[in-house]
Amino acid sequence: MEATQVSIRQAVEADRETLTELIVAAFADVTVLRWREERFGIIGGRRWEDWEADLMRTVDLKWVIIAEEAGRAVGFATYELNDATRIGNVSDNAVLPEYRGRGIGGKLLECVLRLMEEAGMEFAQVSTGLNDAYAPARRMYERQGFEPLNRSALYMKNLAQNFA
Repeated sequence: MEATQVSIRQAVEADRETLTELIVAAFADVTVLRWREERFGIIGGRRWEDWEADLMRTVDLKWVIIAEEAGRAVGFATYELNDATRIGNVSDNAVLPEYRGRGIGGKLLECVLRLMEEAGMEFAQVSTGLNDAYAPARRMYERQGFEPLNRSALYMKNLAQNFA
């Protein structure tokens, strides 16, 4: 099903709480967040979803766009521009679970790529997970012409286990 009434706009300061709610809801089903908490527990006295939520409390809103449908924020994308390298980085591209599969993530990505091009970037890059939860994102990036540069894994170790 294709998104029909989606509008994309620049985030403003009044959107911070909405963005915080969006990132928690959009990533709640991403198995890596649950796995991290199951495996490593609470980090610094905080749950993993709290760390994710803080991203939206501190992000520079000039690099955030929001997708709305019928006046409701249903997704967002964050990005960064590096004038020295002329490479734009797609940081996050998230859509609420009940709105996925309707082309909203693709519209957000297209908007970010257009903004990067208008800002003089020569390349765009994005990083995403390799597990099954990220398969739809990988397909979307490949449909937009992104090519895998390399594959990697993020390792973590609980340092308390060293001296216990």
